[in-house]
Amino acid sequence: MTETIRFDLLEADDFARYVLDGQTDIAFYLRAMKDKRANISVYAGRSPEPFPSAVIAIDESRGTLLLDAPRDAAELDLACKSSPLVCLTSLEKVKVQFMVLQCSALTHEGHPALEMPFPTRMLRLQRRDYYRLILPQHPPLRCLMPAGEGDGRLIEATVLDISSGGLAVVVPPSGVELKVEGVIDNCQITLPELGSITATLQVRNMFRVTERGGTELRAGCQFVGLPGTADALIQRYILRMERDRAARQGG
Repeated sequence: MTETIRFDLLEADDFARYVLDGQTDIAFYLRAMKDKRANISVYAGRSPEPFPSAVIAIDESRGTLLLDAPRDAAELDLACKSSPLVCLTSLEKVKVQFMVLQCSALTHEGHPALEMPFPTRMLRLQRRDYYRLILPQHPPLRCLMPAGEGDGRLIEATVLDISSGGLAVVVPPSGVELKVEGVIDNCQITLPELGSITATLQVRNMFRVTERGGTELRAGCQFVGLPGTADALIQRYILRMERDRAARQGG
């Protein structure tokens, strides 16, 4: 199954954690895609729908790679005329994404292919250091964040995942300004049937995420000085949600 969620890294406390920019490392990952026959989703220009592809050849001396070309003539024409092309895949459960500015069509071993230069950067989203519970959309878990100094309002943000290390939220369209390394005090999270916690969050990264349903801004946040009682509540919440999920899957 191809990857269809596009991530654009806007800010991060440590870009090196996410971004590769050395040709040797990039070539290593491209070879891995070829050897593992990884499925790749390719977005051509502003097209909302990707076409499936795969790496079929790599020429490190020329700094070029070949991708399997779409069979549909209209998709092939769009790929050759569009800029950029964004490629998404997954290796060992690590999301990998790269972009090239252009490609050209040719024939490789009797089959249509797309030739393009090596990407100059590659984005990797590795498995998190903490075990995180991916939350169901219904009912959503909310985090109330102070709007700003002297404002007094609390702005509601949807929590996407949570662990004892931190959480990820959808950034509200207005009312609260989040920036990498910024600290937000007195955030309130209510864990259903367990109680509420008040926490300090520090923003570690921000991504623009594009799915078929649209685009949203997400912020990954780390808990700062989380009390042991709050940590215990989060662990209880994770265990309960996993137990409920297992019960549903078991019928």
